[in-house]
Amino acid sequence: MSTDLIYLNYWKRKHLTETSLPKFRVVNYWQSENLNETEQIIFNQIKDQPNVLDIGAGNLRVKLKLQKYGYSGEYHTQDVGTEYEYTYSNINQIERKYSAILCLDVIEHLHLPDGLLLIHKLIDLLESGGVMVLQTPNARCVRNPLISDMTHLHCYNLSDLWSYLTAMDLRVDGYRVVFAPKRQSWFQKLPSLFPKYVITQILGLDYADNIMLIAHKTN
Repeated sequence: MSTDLIYLNYWKRKHLTETSLPKFRVVNYWQSENLNETEQIIFNQIKDQPNVLDIGAGNLRVKLKLQKYGYSGEYHTQDVGTEYEYTYSNINQIERKYSAILCLDVIEHLHLPDGLLLIHKLIDLLESGGVMVLQTPNARCVRNPLISDMTHLHCYNLSDLWSYLTAMDLRVDGYRVVFAPKRQSWFQKLPSLFPKYVITQILGLDYADNIMLIAHKTN
C-alpha cells in the first residue's frame, strides 16, 4: 500500500511538473498577535466554512487566533499530544466529514509513506467543495529543514506536492512561505537580492522556509 501511494499517478505528476507548473507566489510569515500574511490567506479560505478540522492542533494557537479574528463555525481539533485538550486524539476516531481541514506543520513528522497516507485520509474526510490547507517545511530551502527539529523525518518540495494533489483532481494553489517581517522597503530588501538570485538561479535551491498548499475538492 505505501509503495502504491508513493508512485500513484507518477508519470502524470511528471507531466504536470514539466508542462503545467504554475509560478508560486511568495508570502511572508512573522510572529504577531495579529494575522500575518500567511495566516490571512488561511483565514480567507476558512472564514465562511461551517466547520473546520485542525489536524496536529498543537498548542491551539491557530484555533485561538482564527477565532479571535472572527471565525465562528464549528472548530474541531486532533493531536496525539497530551498537554492540551483536543476533540480527537487519533484520526481514526473521526467518523464525519468537514468543509475545511487544516494540516499545518504535521506531515514532516512522518516518513513519506505515512505522510502520503495521512494526506489521503484527510481528502477522504473533506466534503465535496471543501478546502484543505497543507503547510510544511520546504525541502528545497537552502537552510536544511531537518536541522530545526529532530522530530522532522521527511521534507517535501512544492512542485512535487502540488503535482501529487493536482493529479488527484484537486484544484491546488501553492505558496512559498518566507519567515520575514511584514513589509520591507526596497532599501531594506536590496542587500538580500543578490543572495536570493544565487540561491534560486545558480544553486537551484530556494530561500523560502516553508511551503503552503490550498487544495479544493471539486467532486
